[in-house]
Amino acid sequence: MSWGPRHGRPVRILRDPTAIRGRTIDAGARVSWLLRVNRLARSHGSAAQFVERLEAHGHLVGQSSLCRYETAVEPVPLSVVSGYELALGLPRGRLVGVCGGLDQMFGGALAPAPSPEQLRRPELFDALGEWETRIDSGSMSGSDWARLAEIVSQPTGPVLPPSLLRSWVRVLVEESMRAVREAYTTRLHALGLLLADPRISRIVLGVLEDVSAEPGTQPMVDVLAVLGTSSDPNVVRWLIQRFERAEGELRWGVGYALVGLICRETMPAKLVPALTRAVLNVAAEGPGTGLPGFMVAQRLSAELMQRVVGRLGTYPALTAAGARVQSPANLREYRAAALQESGLEDPMVDRLLREALSPDFVERRHYSSLLLAASPYRDTLANACLEVLGNGHESYVGDAAAGCLVYLARDKHRRRLVELLATAPRQRRALLAALSRCGGVPADVDLAGLPASPEMAPHVVRAAGMSGHPAVHTFATHPELSGSDLQTTAQWWRRTGPAVTDTRRDPRPVVMDLAG
Repeated sequence: MSWGPRHGRPVRILRDPTAIRGRTIDAGARVSWLLRVNRLARSHGSAAQFVERLEAHGHLVGQSSLCRYETAVEPVPLSVVSGYELALGLPRGRLVGVCGGLDQMFGGALAPAPSPEQLRRPELFDALGEWETRIDSGSMSGSDWARLAEIVSQPTGPVLPPSLLRSWVRVLVEESMRAVREAYTTRLHALGLLLADPRISRIVLGVLEDVSAEPGTQPMVDVLAVLGTSSDPNVVRWLIQRFERAEGELRWGVGYALVGLICRETMPAKLVPALTRAVLNVAAEGPGTGLPGFMVAQRLSAELMQRVVGRLGTYPALTAAGARVQSPANLREYRAAALQESGLEDPMVDRLLREALSPDFVERRHYSSLLLAASPYRDTLANACLEVLGNGHESYVGDAAAGCLVYLARDKHRRRLVELLATAPRQRRALLAALSRCGGVPADVDLAGLPASPEMAPHVVRAAGMSGHPAVHTFATHPELSGSDLQTTAQWWRRTGPAVTDTRRDPRPVVMDLAG
C-alpha cells in the first residue's frame, strides 16, 4: 500500500530537525506533517482537487498556500486545520484538539490566531443562550467548548457573572476528566484557552480545588497538567504550593504541569527558589511518594537532580533495555509496520515513535502519542503493539507497547485487549486504561472478580467507571468495602457517569461566524 502518487516526483515527508534529546521540538513541523499524511492517506485525488474540497467547505486555500502549510514553510492557522477535518470527513476536533494542545504546550505549532470578530448583541445573546441550554443538557461537544472559551477569554469578550462562569467551568472540568479521543483533546484545548485570561484562570483554580477535594475524585492528572500551559504567575504559585501538599495522582498531575512550565521556559525566575524548596521537600518523603520531585528536578537542573537523588536514597530513572529515546524498544518492528502502511519513508513517524516508546520526556511522550493517534498510522501501529504483547513480553518492551495502546487502541481491538488482561498481567494497568478509552470494558468481563493488588484496585474501579460497567455498582455497595477508599471512588463514578465522547452528542455547532 502507498499513499503517494504512482507517477511523478516522490512524496517528501517532513522531519523534525531538532535534536532528539534537545531542549525543544519543532511543533510547527509536526502540525504540517499531521495534515500532510492525513491528506495523502484519506484524500484520493490531486492537491488541486483537495483545494476544491476545502473551498466547498468555506476554506479558501490556494495550491501554493497548501504546499507551504504542508512543508512548514508557513505556520498553519487553526482554521485551516479545521478545514482539513471537514474536507477529509474526519470527526470534529480530531485534528484541531491535538494541534491546539501542541501549540499551547510547546508554542510555534500554529499561526497566531486573529481575534474573533465582535459579535453583535443579538448574536451574542443567542449564542450564550444556546451554550447554556447545551451545558445544562450535557450536550456540549469539545468543539463547542473551544468556541465558548475562545470568545469569553478574549480581552474584548463578554463579561459573564463569575457564578455562571464558575458553574460552566466546573462542567468542563468534570467532562474533561472523563473524556476520550477528540472529546478529550478539544476540552483540554478549551481549558488552555480559558487560562489565558488571569481572571478566568483564578476561577479555574478554584474549581480544581473544589473538584479535587471531593471524596473519591480520581482522574485529574491530565486536567492539572494543562495548567503548565499558563503564563499567569498566580497559577505557577498555586502549582508550587499544591505540589508539596498534594498526594498520589494529584501530585503527579501538578508535577506534569510544572514540567510543562520548565519546558516552555515560562517558569518565572523569581519563583525558582520556591520550586526548588518544594521539590526537595517532596523528595524527602522518600521513593514511595517523592518520585514526582525527581521528575521535576530532572528538567530543572542537574545539580538539583543530584540533591533529590540524595534525599530519595535511590536513582529512580528507568534503566531497562529499550527505555531510552535514542534506541527504544522494538522500534524496527514499528517502523516496518508504518512503512508497510504508507509505502513512504517517514522520518517524522520515526521521531514520534521514539518519543512515544520512551519515558525520557514525559510531555513529548504524551503529545507524540496523541499525534500518532490522530494520524492514519493509528491502526497499523496498534496492531503492531498487540502483536508485541501477544508474544508474551514481560520486559519494558511490553510496557512500551501497552502504553502506546492507551492512545492507539480502537473499539475493534477491545476483545484482544480483554484477552491480554489474563495473559499479560504486568501490563494490566495500561490495558485497562486502553479499554476505558476505546469503548469501555465489555459488560461480560468480570471486573469485580479480576485479581487485583491494592495498587491495582483503583485502576480496576476507574476502568469500570469509565466503561459504565456493572462492577461499579458492586464496588459502590458491597458491604465488605464499606468506608474504604475504593468504595468512595466507585460512588464518585456513579455520581459523575462514564466516559464522555462526542459521538452521540448533537453534531450541530453553535451558529456563529468566528475568524481564525
